[in-house]
Amino acid sequence: MRTFRSPGVLIPLLIVAAAAIWPVAVGYTVLAGDKATARVLSCQRTHTGRSQTLHCRGVWVKPDGTTGSGHIYNVNMDDYGRDVPIRFGPFGPYGHGFGRSLMARMGGFGIAIGGCLVVAVVFARERRKKAARWRASQHP
Repeated sequence: MRTFRSPGVLIPLLIVAAAAIWPVAVGYTVLAGDKATARVLSCQRTHTGRSQTLHCRGVWVKPDGTTGSGHIYNVNMDDYGRDVPIRFGPFGPYGHGFGRSLMARMGGFGIAIGGCLVVAVVFARERRKKAARWRASQHP
């Protein structure tokens, strides 16, 4: 396990693992987050350079009767004025579950997990080769 203590291994592994945070959090939210119903009250498109971002806000009611308001992820202009099912997770309310952008979320998760595995295997192999060369040089 000393392989993972090396900065040359740890830094790429941490970068790849950080890329998995968002897909893992979305998966948790959709599968185990608190349920609620939200009404989308406004959607605003912002432009920064070539990219466009849609920000939708709304109000929600949880089954226990508590209410709230704010930004809702994974909703769009088609949801304006409608009630949509949402779930709450680490990054806030998320609408529609896996119904939208499933492939992008799971693809990001798969790429991040695959990247972690590739980095770990490559560095473990290099470490073994280096150790074998060292042992061979010690016992001529």
